[in-house]
Amino acid sequence: MSIRSAPAPGGHGCACAPDPNDLPVALLDLALDIQAIDPPISALTVGYERRSWRADALARHIIDWVLDFALRPGESGPLTRGRAMDTMRRAVKATFGNGNDRGLPGEILLHAVCRQFYGSDTVINKVYFKTADNDTYKGFDAVHYVHTEAGDLELWLGEAKFYKSVSKALDRVLSDLEDHFKVDYLRNEFAIIADKIDDSHPHGDELRLLMHPNTSLDEVFDRIVVPVFVTYDSPATAAHDHMCPEYRDALEVEVRRAWLKFKSGLDADLPVSVRLFLLPMHNKETLKEALDQELLGWV
Repeated sequence: MSIRSAPAPGGHGCACAPDPNDLPVALLDLALDIQAIDPPISALTVGYERRSWRADALARHIIDWVLDFALRPGESGPLTRGRAMDTMRRAVKATFGNGNDRGLPGEILLHAVCRQFYGSDTVINKVYFKTADNDTYKGFDAVHYVHTEAGDLELWLGEAKFYKSVSKALDRVLSDLEDHFKVDYLRNEFAIIADKIDDSHPHGDELRLLMHPNTSLDEVFDRIVVPVFVTYDSPATAAHDHMCPEYRDALEVEVRRAWLKFKSGLDADLPVSVRLFLLPMHNKETLKEALDQELLGWV
């Protein structure tokens, strides 16, 4: 099944699952999806248009997600025609006003994958981890929750890397995983996150209890999923100019090689579930230039 058309889990009967009509129209498509391995891996593509990799389309898609990424639920309710542009300007400013955060496109795309393809909702919005205008975002790159088919609540703590080199990106994320699931680090993160959960959050009490120091981490780890999202400059993507069997074959070799590196470096004793998502790009710099053009007039 294509991840583009995969329905968000909705069997739990909770109204917090996103309405697909409230989310941006899907752009990312599934080129490779291998779920019967640990960790599962998915490779996402944006394809080509007129023999060129779709950097402009991906840049627009990143901007399309800004409102959902940046605004708290109370702020992102029904938008009136008279206030829509003002709300969008505030959201873009809150998100991209910090020029120091070079990994932000990856964080937005990680957010999009969790929301659109897995029916997640946010615990808190990462924008509000900033403590100053020149600050970078701290802690996990996404803090979401997902309902299982049985209706249980999973805590999704995401890691995103917006890199040119897949090898360097995987090395960095492996190091981060090792650090972020040390007891002291995780307890500190939980204290920060729990304090920022809005009182109106539909699962606020359950999430705060899950993160409370009196709740054993042994119990918490069983309910944590770590979506790892990595972009990189892909030789396979750069060597082709349209979707074809040859491209898919070359991409599969590339993706499986990346998975082997990730798997070999992943701590076998890591007590949480991990999912790996790769977005092979033609060129990171091309996307950054397209994104800069999209941001003109907003920031």
